[in-house]
Amino acid sequence: MIRPVFANTADYRTRQALILRGGTGRVSLPVRVGLIDHPTHGAVLIDGGCGPRLTKGPGRSLALRLYSWLLHPVIREDSSPMALLAAKGRTAADVQTILVTHFHADHISYLRDFPNARFVTDGPVRGGLRHGIFPALLPDDFAQRQIDLRSFPQAALPFGLGAGYDVFGDGTVLAVPLPGHAAGHYGLCFPGDDPLLYAVDVQWLLAGILQDRAPGFPASLLADDTTAAHESIALVRAFAQAGGTVVLCHDPAPTPFDWAPPDV
Repeated sequence: MIRPVFANTADYRTRQALILRGGTGRVSLPVRVGLIDHPTHGAVLIDGGCGPRLTKGPGRSLALRLYSWLLHPVIREDSSPMALLAAKGRTAADVQTILVTHFHADHISYLRDFPNARFVTDGPVRGGLRHGIFPALLPDDFAQRQIDLRSFPQAALPFGLGAGYDVFGDGTVLAVPLPGHAAGHYGLCFPGDDPLLYAVDVQWLLAGILQDRAPGFPASLLADDTTAAHESIALVRAFAQAGGTVVLCHDPAPTPFDWAPPDV
């Protein structure tokens, strides 16, 4: 039974009221990146994490600099994808597949560091500050290395999630379309006796899903499709209520799947 391991590549500080209806105080949000050890495909990454290309360096567009200034991410290079790989005895060159759940800048900042990877995406890149997507962060040959998620065989998903896509053809990792947050946004289901759903950015906090406390304005302005976003939230809530385990990218609550550098 395959389960991912997650490292936290950066932290965002924000007011909880912006990301949770009725929230108070401030909260520090992680930016997870995942690693799967697949018996056939080896080291597989989930997203490219939030890295220094987002916050510094020459050639950044005005829009990217503005995005970085607005969010103020604190990059944690000691728990970068490369650090996580090294802890597992792997290097960036070993990674043949990266599952890019969507194109927001904090999910793709390290993709240029993986010269041998193919990128599994649900649809093409759609850039712009409005969508938090900056093609300049992507490898120059990204389009040639891109794999369409929907080219994989369909598979039934547990606990009412409907139909998804069998990424490796062996039933171990099933991609779950979860539209609304961003164009092409998808999650990953790891079936078994205790099904796990990595629902990525369906919401920032699990309480927003389980307690139906998704924030309204101005957070709703960030959604690619607000109607689809609410439908995806309802789908994930039903999965959790049926007994499934849900992990989100930015929820600060620790999970059994989190990894941290040894000296932390």
